[in-house]
Amino acid sequence: MGGKGCNSLIRAEKILTYIAYVGAATFMELLREFQYPKSSLLNLLNVMVDCGFLTKSDRNQYSLGIKNYELGCQALHRKNIFEVTKRPMQELSLKSGLVCHLGAIEDCYAIYLDKVESPGSVPTKKSWIGKKLELHITALGKALLAWKPREEMDYFLDALTLTPHTKNTFTDKKLFREELQKTRLRGWAIDNEESTYGAVCLSMPVFNMYNRVNYAISLSGDPVVYSGNKIDGYLELLRQCAGQISYGLGYRSESENLRKGN
Repeated sequence: MGGKGCNSLIRAEKILTYIAYVGAATFMELLREFQYPKSSLLNLLNVMVDCGFLTKSDRNQYSLGIKNYELGCQALHRKNIFEVTKRPMQELSLKSGLVCHLGAIEDCYAIYLDKVESPGSVPTKKSWIGKKLELHITALGKALLAWKPREEMDYFLDALTLTPHTKNTFTDKKLFREELQKTRLRGWAIDNEESTYGAVCLSMPVFNMYNRVNYAISLSGDPVVYSGNKIDGYLELLRQCAGQISYGLGYRSESENLRKGN
């Protein structure tokens, strides 16, 4: 499977991934890292420089070229967000048996951009695409806020009115800020009957290629569904879905950047 050309392409991808992580590398550093034949490595690097994928400095260090950015931007700009999210969300809803939502922030509200219901879930008319929800009472809202830079978070918190809906609703901004900090530390958000009694929602952020969070996904159920240790299984499904969507949007984790091999 694959010939010499395919091997060269695979090697080029590994070199780009490695340089993206370390920033810059000399010929000898790349030789030690990958142990490719000297002549093959040198020829490959020269081609990558000629094509704009790498640049070579006066200190003989190779770094990423602007071509990678150009192609990445074109790919993302031509890709509709729903092309990235639809299949992972369908799989999440099918495996969990729950309703899955995709959300974003609009005018200091969380808005549903998409909704997928599992064949086994009870159809609900309580949520619909385009519905706006208050940020402080939803897991989606918390996930969208928790990963904002400090200045952006302050802006939204200043603009919010923490209207009570149940006895679990956060109405104190200091406590709500602490909840957002907890959300970020554990990696997921929860609406624990804060918007309405009998409804619990879990949410996780979706990262783009700039490590920013513009979208989040959620799973909605009732307190019985999430009781006991069941929540761990749903969180793992949610984590897998968020990871797939983030990858589709260009996000690469540190573990991915460290990926090596011949």
